[in-house]
Amino acid sequence: MSVARPVIETRAYPDRVLTDRHAFHQLLLGLEGGVELEVGGRGVRVEPGVLAPIGAGDEHHYLAPRDNATLVLDLPVAWCETLRLEALFEGRPRRLPATLVTRGRHLGATDAPALVGWLSEVLCEAAPFVHEPRLRLVRLLPEIEADLARPWRVRDWAARCHLAEAAFARQFRALTGRSPHAWLVERRLGRARELMRESTASLTEIALACGFADAAHFSRVFRARHGFSPRQWRRLHCRPVSRSSPAR
Repeated sequence: MSVARPVIETRAYPDRVLTDRHAFHQLLLGLEGGVELEVGGRGVRVEPGVLAPIGAGDEHHYLAPRDNATLVLDLPVAWCETLRLEALFEGRPRRLPATLVTRGRHLGATDAPALVGWLSEVLCEAAPFVHEPRLRLVRLLPEIEADLARPWRVRDWAARCHLAEAAFARQFRALTGRSPHAWLVERRLGRARELMRESTASLTEIALACGFADAAHFSRVFRARHGFSPRQWRRLHCRPVSRSSPAR
């Protein structure tokens, strides 16, 4: 995928890990919330004021654990070379001053002089680099979601991030808006709903596949969240057509 001219838009990234690679340069400027980004094995949290470069051809992974708004600039390689802006994509993410962020919000791809002027100022700005975070949700959350049947403990997650459990829990809540336990329960319930819709597996099989201790535990948690028992909820939704056991 390539672009013939600069494209500028504000985007909201989803609450799931996606992977991309494209033939144009890209800049991400955090406006609201935050996006977890990994480029070339290095992680960065694109929060308000943070400018993160993605060079053409670089595979990158991203995830936004809560509501967010990010200014995205898709810039043709040849266009950047002509204007000598290539150095923008050779450095590390930086935190821009508020004045540049405010002006960035109002950029338009059709106003070429303003766009080039802003990019040139960003290139010359001695903005501080952003340190790589220890808690990298873009790596951690997919691992957990791929094995919801596992008896996960918060200290296991914290150890993977080389953080104390209390520090991990504080950072996790700040990033996702939920405690680690609440996030895990929501993911387990979401997976259980999928299995109840898409398979004829028993409620006990579904409970175990999603990490609940047994069918009774699953039923208590499900009823507390939805106001229905799993059996009642299943009757109200499309019934599956084939017998299959859930993957664990």
